[in-house]
Amino acid sequence: MLSHLEILKRLNHERYSSGQELADTLDVTRATIHNCILRLEAMGVSIERVRGKGYRLLRPLDLIDANKIKSNLSPEVLNGLMQINVLHQVDSTNNFISSYESPATSHFSVVLAEMQSAGKGRRGRTWESPYAANIYMSLLWAMQKSMTEVGALSPLVAISMVRALAAMGIEGLGLKWPNDIYCHYKKLAGLLIECSGEVNGNTKMIIGVGVNVHMNDQDNIHIDQPWTNILSNTSNTSVSRNDIVPSLLNHMVPILNKFDNNQIESLAEDWREWDIMQNQQVVLHTSNKDIVGVARGIDETGRLLLETNQGIQVFSAGDVSLRAHA
Repeated sequence: MLSHLEILKRLNHERYSSGQELADTLDVTRATIHNCILRLEAMGVSIERVRGKGYRLLRPLDLIDANKIKSNLSPEVLNGLMQINVLHQVDSTNNFISSYESPATSHFSVVLAEMQSAGKGRRGRTWESPYAANIYMSLLWAMQKSMTEVGALSPLVAISMVRALAAMGIEGLGLKWPNDIYCHYKKLAGLLIECSGEVNGNTKMIIGVGVNVHMNDQDNIHIDQPWTNILSNTSNTSVSRNDIVPSLLNHMVPILNKFDNNQIESLAEDWREWDIMQNQQVVLHTSNKDIVGVARGIDETGRLLLETNQGIQVFSAGDVSLRAHA
């Protein structure tokens, strides 16, 4: 059977390829090419068809290359990397990596996918995952800390992500509690951390990361809030996911090592540098009521500080979501 990758490697965004040309090159029938094109479009690949000319990609494909990623990793990250697996398609990278054995201390595994059919966001939401458009990555890490001690990890990882993107020249970045990365007040990236283990023992951490890179309105996505992508916020029109992923890992892994070794001292201060909700009136939507107040940053355990008529109240990441108050 003709694989998706075989035909993708022969499609171009600058010139058209006729169905007959593709069929001859791949030694299949034109009907096979047509059916493969239909499957690619169903996966979210944007393909232009013109009668008499053939097929053309609407944008160049930026396929993930594990070797390119590894060539740009720092020595600290390479020393801890046990494996990096790049998948063509998966339901969820978090689900896939959950079957891996827990790595040794300060070691980790990474799974990346070109597409997710059931990408997961916070609080049961779906993370839109069109083919080869964004970064869908999960990192497996075994923490020496217990599950009761890892509450600060979510904002810490978000801080490392925003620093990684800033280092690549992305401007207008900010954080929205507990772990959303914004750019010019539109959502750019997010993460979902899932953990398991003993209350007083080591914790298996799965850190799922999603970053909008090339995704645009033509990808037939359904997102209920303002969003943006990296391509729209950089002068580097050739920005590649193979550059962004190592930058993320080069910033995330040192933070994870420091956190696991009790070397984090200024979480609240670091968060304040990027906080787009600082001193703004907000609404917290909890499971049973909405709470209006003024956001006053976070504490050293990553909990939100909200000033209400009853004074400063504290909320943990698992209990609430946050929206700017209209």
